[in-house]
Amino acid sequence: MKKSSSLLLTVIFLITISCSLNKGKFTITNDSDFDIDSLSIIPDSKKKLIALKKGDIVNHSILMDEVKSDGRYYLSFKKSGTNQIVSQGFGYYTNGYQIEDVINIRILNDTILINGKFNNSY
Repeated sequence: MKKSSSLLLTVIFLITISCSLNKGKFTITNDSDFDIDSLSIIPDSKKKLIALKKGDIVNHSILMDEVKSDGRYYLSFKKSGTNQIVSQGFGYYTNGYQIEDVINIRILNDTILINGKFNNSY
């Protein structure tokens, strides 16, 4: 009986931990003719910056555990070798949770394409 109780408590603990980490999930593709430096997506409690070379694809997640409201994301990056900063607002999150399962970001020379992906069909 004690073994069952311990297992149940462990499972509940693991579920609680996994549910308490609010993450935004992104796939970022650099289809431009330039390298990207210091890319960030806000809000991000980790405040992590990433770099992408031409043609790179990266899966990136942000930690949104400090966000308790609704809002939109902000993407910004520096074109490598220049002082040009590119920034764009996009999407929507609610109560610190991402609505989509993953957001695909494709960076081209003159535009940024953003497409949310939902795995659940309702």
